[in-house]
Amino acid sequence: MTKIIRYTNKDNETLYKFRYYAGLDELTGKQRYIRRQGFTSEKAAKNELLKIEYLVSTNQYFKDVKSGKFSDVLDEWLALHKETVKQSTFAIIKGRATNHIKPYFKDMYVDKITLRHCQDFTNRMFKVAPASYKDITNIVKNVLDYALRLDMIKSNPMLYVIKPRKKVDVSETEKHGNFYNKDELNKFLDTAKNTNLKKYALFRLLAYSGMRVGECLALTWHDLDFNKKLVSINKTIASIKGGVIVQPPKTASSNRKVSLDNKTIQILKSWQLEQRKQLFKVGINAMNDKQVIFNNYENSYTRDSTVNLWIKDIAKKAKVYPISTHGLRHTHSTLMFASGMDIKQVQARLGHSKIDTTLNIYTHALKERNNNIGDEFAKYMSN
Repeated sequence: MTKIIRYTNKDNETLYKFRYYAGLDELTGKQRYIRRQGFTSEKAAKNELLKIEYLVSTNQYFKDVKSGKFSDVLDEWLALHKETVKQSTFAIIKGRATNHIKPYFKDMYVDKITLRHCQDFTNRMFKVAPASYKDITNIVKNVLDYALRLDMIKSNPMLYVIKPRKKVDVSETEKHGNFYNKDELNKFLDTAKNTNLKKYALFRLLAYSGMRVGECLALTWHDLDFNKKLVSINKTIASIKGGVIVQPPKTASSNRKVSLDNKTIQILKSWQLEQRKQLFKVGINAMNDKQVIFNNYENSYTRDSTVNLWIKDIAKKAKVYPISTHGLRHTHSTLMFASGMDIKQVQARLGHSKIDTTLNIYTHALKERNNNIGDEFAKYMSN
């Protein structure tokens, strides 16, 4: 019986892994093992193990691809990969495969794909989709790795491509930084307050909680505890072709409770009352816990792309730089460090699974303060 093994990584995080014996390879006679690691909970590791056991027992995991065509290998790899990622993530991967990968490789046989093909594809994707070309080419690499494991090819040519690099061109976002300082945030929120109560409540909550925008837009009134001043984050929304889906948060550590300040609570209460009035006028009873807090005109989930448009509009009126929705999360974390909170507090509040993510923000937040360290130290010593 396969054991789930608990281990600690270099960041002192407790993770889980396993090594599953998948029988003998009929062609080589060698033992086959499937290894997986990096699970944040034993339950997640067990779920993955059950999937693999099922695929192996039904001859789907090491299934031969008879045609040898890249498109067929890609389809099989997608079918297997679908079981290991969230629905929204798979929708993105499938879209990239359909829109970019299949049109290029078409009916090529995997054993005929050369380094030249792979390099040409990589160069094309760099021009067509520079922001995501690495993710697109990585799909091709994974598919060819799968073909390699099936002994359809002897090596993976994608391992040897030269990855193009874009010229260093400092954008306005990089010049400004995708976050607000204290004064800019206050200007932004003051302007939002005079624009629309729902928008004001949304941006106040994002800026004062550090939630991801998908987590915030997925909230229902049931997730708020006004008495304890807590918001429970246990789901997120993701946009896919044809609509929006609700799914578990990004990582296991993203499931968390975040404390709120009194003013944010009062703003949310005001919005709850106003929302009930608005929906009552159109015949909808919003006095239930399942009511979405930041509903759209159909009383369903608001898309994050809509929120980005709101930010641009309000930022223009406030005469501040238009950061992204994620920039408000970055704003919260940066200002938390400025207020004196330690790294572990920030990590728990933001739901980071890895301390490195929090440390990167911490390093960034310290840049402005580093110039004054000499004076601060001298001042401390003279007291």
